[in-house]
Amino acid sequence: MMKIAVFVEGQTELIFVREMLLKVFKYQNISLACYTLHNDNERNPTEYEYRNDEAPIYFEILNVGNDAKVLPAILKRERYMWSDTQGFDKIIGLRDMYSKNYREVVETHQISEEVNQKFIEGATKTIQDKAQKPEKISFHFAIMEVEAWLLGLKEWLQRIDNRLTTNYIAQNLAYNLEVINPETAFFHPAKFLEEIYDLADKEYDKKKGDVYKIMSFLEKQDFIDLANSDKCNSFKEFYTSLNP
Repeated sequence: MMKIAVFVEGQTELIFVREMLLKVFKYQNISLACYTLHNDNERNPTEYEYRNDEAPIYFEILNVGNDAKVLPAILKRERYMWSDTQGFDKIIGLRDMYSKNYREVVETHQISEEVNQKFIEGATKTIQDKAQKPEKISFHFAIMEVEAWLLGLKEWLQRIDNRLTTNYIAQNLAYNLEVINPETAFFHPAKFLEEIYDLADKEYDKKKGDVYKIMSFLEKQDFIDLANSDKCNSFKEFYTSLNP
């Protein structure tokens, strides 16, 4: 059985990754467990586990609870995960580009491709310099947030409320999701998603129920279509890394 660990920054990312994996790999092909890390060390199981002892791939998703802790947690735990008792084959990291640190660097609250690249290169250099097996670690930033990917997977919006067509959203919020690239259009994608929900008299505030409901409206083909599109390149890179 191949073993892949995915470190994520929070509950939203954990649910997103879990549900996508189950749908892309059609349930019977994977087994997965989800954990919350406390102090980068203590590992506590969370809900959302899906065990399948016959599956050829095992995914372990670890929520570190903070965007800035994803990479340090990987570096702290990797030796243990490569050990004979654990035997992981690959470690993947996922965090949002949008963060307190990013907002401090980009005071204009506008996306900076230059700053994005500096963050990416900084993480890559840290892995190369400090990791025991850097070639087995793949680190990704959701640009600017996982919500940008959800906006790229836009078909679910009408499934959750038939009023939320791309035309209706464009008429009221001046952004056409058919045309724009969400990861380059929105500095704070979660805020725009909140505004879309307001159009249907609904609320989005990152609660697990909100994310779970969104993911329930998505199918394998939705993820494939986004990965094959010219939008959300950060999603494409993360999605590709999940393949054994």
